Amino acid sequence: MTTENGGTARLLRPMWLVTAQTTSMVLLGLWVTHVAVGHGPLAFEDRWSEAFAAHRSPVGNALTAGLSLLADTRTVVGVTLVCVAALLVLPSAPRWAEAVFLGASVAVQSAVFLVVTFFVERPRPDVLPLDGAPPTSSFPSGHVGASVALYGGLAVLVLSRTRGPWRYLTAGVLLLAPAAVGLSRVYRGMHHPSDVLGGLLNGAATLFVLGSAVLSGVPEGTSRTSRTSPAAPAAHR
Repeated sequence: MTTENGGTARLLRPMWLVTAQTTSMVLLGLWVTHVAVGHGPLAFEDRWSEAFAAHRSPVGNALTAGLSLLADTRTVVGVTLVCVAALLVLPSAPRWAEAVFLGASVAVQSAVFLVVTFFVERPRPDVLPLDGAPPTSSFPSGHVGASVALYGGLAVLVLSRTRGPWRYLTAGVLLLAPAAVGLSRVYRGMHHPSDVLGGLLNGAATLFVLGSAVLSGVPEGTSRTSRTSPAAPAAHR
């Protein structure tokens, strides 16, 4: 009975945390759009968008188009599937916990994003957009949230599941992706800076929730299968 209760509690905890995350993001979005808009730092958001739009160039347009593709839906789904498959096939023992963490982070972030945009209706910046605007609210940035969940999730796995000085360089490069995506979305007139910050918060919160629920207590190099399989018999002495 104790084991069953512990298993139920382990399943319920991330559900409650995701619910709290979603509620917090909705409240933050409503605060941004109904209270803080036009005040303090948010009073200068339109100037950022207008400045980027006024200084666009063919090189900048092409560069930001490529950066935005890093977090395009097809790119995120494709890269996630390849990485999850690699975690299950390439190691000597399938890394189920790591694969679930990465795949679930991308999926949960997307689900929270859709719920938030349903309740928070924020128009896109009042500049010429360089991309087609999807029928979702500008807050939070879905591209930025997806890039944090994917590339930030990979950075978490690199730092926690590998050894050697190169892991810090690799994680640093991966963590540059969300910042680059966020800058490109503001440049291309698709999001306000606060939308980018909202996407960063949503993605980071998702990694925290899924990391504590899936990776916590799973030692490096230990697969979910090896943790649940019967202990091997002791060797004869």
